[in-house]
Amino acid sequence: MSQVAWQVFVIFIPVTGICIWYQQYYTPTARELARLSGIQRAPYLHHFAESLAGAATIRAYDQEDRFMQTNLGLVDNESRPWFHNVSAMEWLSFRLSILSNLVFASSLVVLVSLPDGVINPSIAGLAVTYGLNLNILQASVIWNLCNAENKMISVERILQYSKLSSEAPLVIEECRPPSNWPEFGKICFKNLH
Repeated sequence: MSQVAWQVFVIFIPVTGICIWYQQYYTPTARELARLSGIQRAPYLHHFAESLAGAATIRAYDQEDRFMQTNLGLVDNESRPWFHNVSAMEWLSFRLSILSNLVFASSLVVLVSLPDGVINPSIAGLAVTYGLNLNILQASVIWNLCNAENKMISVERILQYSKLSSEAPLVIEECRPPSNWPEFGKICFKNLH
């Protein structure tokens, strides 16, 4: 293993640089798409919960179709950024796989094209095995880092909500009407057309 270890770093360091560049290119877009997906999910969940709570009223007024169309529109609005987020994830996965395969194929070509006796065939096989495992491990580390950063959007949103100012109390004692209000039980209409 020590005979092959230093040669791996000749390939590993540039590949790591390219992977980090891919990650930096992918992360801002994926973060915004995840944020948009979360923003679009809130109206969908709210409408669904309110529809469930008022299901009897919706049925009584024969408004099922209207609520279903609204719900489907909200699902579409939530699915659009999610679809683009998944597409961006596939973009990253494809680029990392292509990079891994190119490095592996070029390493194989170099090892096969070497003249006999330059490198021991068992060492060459070990180098190929280590290279393949290292490429897969490197791609999965970059993938997991990007995925973890995408999942942190939920934490950012929770922190945003925790910093919002609270609503006013239901009853403000200084603004209550007098205890004898209304004094007279009469109603006046002015400028009614």
